[in-house]
Order: sequence, then structure tokens, then C-alpha cells
Amino acid sequence: MYVLTKYGDELALVFSPDEAVRLGDTLLIDDIVAQVVDIQFADLPGVLEHILRKSLIAKSETEEHVQPELQSVVDSLTDQKLARTKIRGHLVSDDASNAKNVFKTGLSEFNISRASADIQRLPQDALFDALDLSFPPTSDLAKTLSDECADFDILIDKLGINLITGMKGSGKSYLAKRLLFKLIDKNVLTLVFDINAEYLNLGKADDHTPNRYADRIVTFTPYLAEETNFELPLTIPIHELSYDDFATFVNIQRDSATYLYLIQFWRKNNDIAFTLDDLEQFVLGIENDYVREGLLQRLEVARISGLFGANAVTGFIKAMHEEGGAIIFNLSEISHWERRIAVEFILRRLVRMGQAKDFEAVSLFLEEAQLYVERDNMIDVITRMRHSGIFPTFITNTPRTLPDDVFALLDNLIAFSFRNEDELRQLAHSGLIDQKSINALQHLEKQQCIAVGKITSQYPLFLEIQPQTGAVMGGETRRLVFQSLF
Repeated sequence: MYVLTKYGDELALVFSPDEAVRLGDTLLIDDIVAQVVDIQFADLPGVLEHILRKSLIAKSETEEHVQPELQSVVDSLTDQKLARTKIRGHLVSDDASNAKNVFKTGLSEFNISRASADIQRLPQDALFDALDLSFPPTSDLAKTLSDECADFDILIDKLGINLITGMKGSGKSYLAKRLLFKLIDKNVLTLVFDINAEYLNLGKADDHTPNRYADRIVTFTPYLAEETNFELPLTIPIHELSYDDFATFVNIQRDSATYLYLIQFWRKNNDIAFTLDDLEQFVLGIENDYVREGLLQRLEVARISGLFGANAVTGFIKAMHEEGGAIIFNLSEISHWERRIAVEFILRRLVRMGQAKDFEAVSLFLEEAQLYVERDNMIDVITRMRHSGIFPTFITNTPRTLPDDVFALLDNLIAFSFRNEDELRQLAHSGLIDQKSINALQHLEKQQCIAVGKITSQYPLFLEIQPQTGAVMGGETRRLVFQSLF
């Protein structure tokens, strides 16, 4: 392997077909650390002309007579590969211990030689040591994409504002569930907004019997017909809504007299924890028969719906935050409006509890947040809520739907395969990784990803997520199967 040229922060290296080089490999060129982000044929002088000349003459009309040793050289030149690498930094000896190398970003000098540069693959354990990354011996979350792969784990104390993204079926939700299990094991409480009912069976083993996580996971589902030990109805206290939201739910027009009475009641009971019964007592005192009867009918609709009532979420958060677990909010079978008011209620309650020191910190998983969190509220999640001890993880297959503020404040990015160039450009806006490196996502397979941020000491790592055992992971994309008629 030889250095061909340097342009900007990239190095191009030529290597022969018998040298094993993989996407994501870290190379040590003297003391420069460079990472392979693309592999292609080397366009060497004369090679292109040789291939074109052979392609223009039909094989049946020509017969080559080349000395065997020369033919070997020609074939080798034709198959020479070019590794395009990004310069990540350099290794320096630790002042305290010359035996340890420390990774430093940047490159203030460039004094390597094309002819005599020492180029070798940097072993994964040596790279991790230089990055000051160490993982428990039981780590089984992922392995690096290298011939000599190494175990990689996500250290919980490195999490902050996180984004897990990738196109459908790439493995992003699978990783999110594996991360959820790790959080539970570390006694962290996680609240999950589940938009596709993907998390509902995580407490079950492969044979659908309860697994070791079953008693640490509880699910809240709106309009639940029957309560169970692991699934409870999600209800919303009416005083947590605005009069606009309640009017929308019971179909009261905003230009009607009925709407004006609602405003009057809400303003009269501002900052009071009122119930549907309190609203009914107010309605019974309305003199206008038409308005009174209309409101009573709508109150009955609200009561029958089962969406409003005392909420048990606060109690579960207080009970579970010390030993950890997961609270799943099943949002899969309710309307966009109902999702929005339910999520807003939960987020407001979380902020109040955090400010009151009811918990030290909780994790928050937002699957496809753009479907139920308003843009302004999403910015609030990433700016103000972290000061209340709420650490969000966004999980989406359409990163362009997230505000730019999310990318500007990201602590960690885990990206699976993408083909859409617009999505790839959006990911580069995070500043955690360059455009050339993120383009490598186009070449990754299912369950393979790039991770970068605090969890990798800011060094992009190419990983393959390992399978989880003992749980029904779900989330598979259904197939349309046609039965043959023949």
C-alpha cells in the first residue's frame, strides 16, 4: 500500500488486490490516523487506455501473445484499488506514559513520504485505547466492521441528545430496543412514545412467555377496553387541556355561544385541577336551554370516550425512576390530534416533575417525533428539557423532518443505510461527521451503521449491531405475499 496523493483532509492510497482493505478501516500512516470511507479502482496512467483498447476489439478477432510475467504485471496494474481516506488526526505519546498513544484531532504538519511511509492497519483495540474507550467484557451490542473486529458498547453516561436514523428496514428500531434493554439493566427509566406498536412485546420471550424484563415494563394505551398487569389505560386530566383542545375533541364550533361558555369555565378555574364532574356542575347552571343541553350531550361523549380522567403516569414515574424500567405509550391506534394532546400532557408533566426534583434523570425515546410533536415543542425538548433531567433520543427514517436545532445540538448520531442524498446531506449538518464519510451509508448492509459522538469519543466508527436474544423484538416490515394460482 502506497500514498498516491493528498487533497484537503483526504489521503488517496493505492493498494493491490491481495491486500484486504474494508470500508471503515482505520489506517496508521506513520503517525497520521486516516479512515477508509470509499474504495474504487485506481485510475492509473495507461490503465484506462489499456482497458478501452481491449474493449473495442472483439475477442474473436484478436489473439494476445504476452509473456506470462508481463501479463501478471498488466493484470495487477489493471486491478489496483484506490482507498479514499479521511484524515482523522494523529497519534502522540502520552506525557505521563510513553507506552500509551493518545489520539489528537487536527494535523498541523504533513511530513510523510510517499516512498517510505509506514502504512499499516491500526488494530481496533489500539484505536479504542487511543480514544480512551473501554467496554465491559460482556459487551455484545455491536462489533466493528473490520477483519479483526472488536466489541463495541454504548456507555450510558455518554448519552445526551441522540439521533438514531436510517431508512425503513435498516435496523434503527432494532438498535433502539437493544439500547432500551441496556438502559433498563443500568436502572434508568425510559419513556417511549411508540407510534407503530413496536415495543409492546418486549417483555415477552421468543415463546411469548414473560422474560426477565417483563415486570419492569408497563404500557399505557388510550381507550384500553380491559386493564391488565402490564397494560393500563392512558387517560388525560381534563384540566391539562386547553379549552381549544377540548372543543376540538367534542366538536364545538369556535364561533358558537357554547364555545364562549367553555372559555368562561376554563378562565374561572385557571390553575385548578377540575374534572368532568366540575364542568358538568357548571353546565347545569347555564340558563340557556339550547346551550346547556348541547354541552351536556358533548360532556357525555367525552365521558364515554374514556380518554379523560385521573392519570396514573406520575405515580409510575415516581415508583420506577430509582430502579429503572420502561413506560411505553402506545400511540398506534389514535388520531393525530389525540397523539398530540397526549404527548403534550406527558411532556408537561415530565418537566414539572423534573423541576420539582421528583427524579434525577429519565430517558425519552421519540419514535417519528414529527408525527405528534409540534416543531416549537421539539425545540423545547432539546433545549429546555435537558435542564430538567430529560434526555431525548430521536428515532426516525426521515431526518429532514426534524428541526435544524436537533442536529446543531446532537451529542450522538447513529446512522444506518440511506440511499437518498438529501437525507445524507441533512445528517452532515450535525457537524459530528463530514459529508464524504456520511456518504458511505449508501454502501452499508442491514444492521450496519456509523456511530459518532460522545459514545465514540467523536471518532466515526463503522459497526454491525448484534442480535438480541430472549425478547420479541418486533418491528419487521410486513410483506405483501401473493399466493400462486398455479
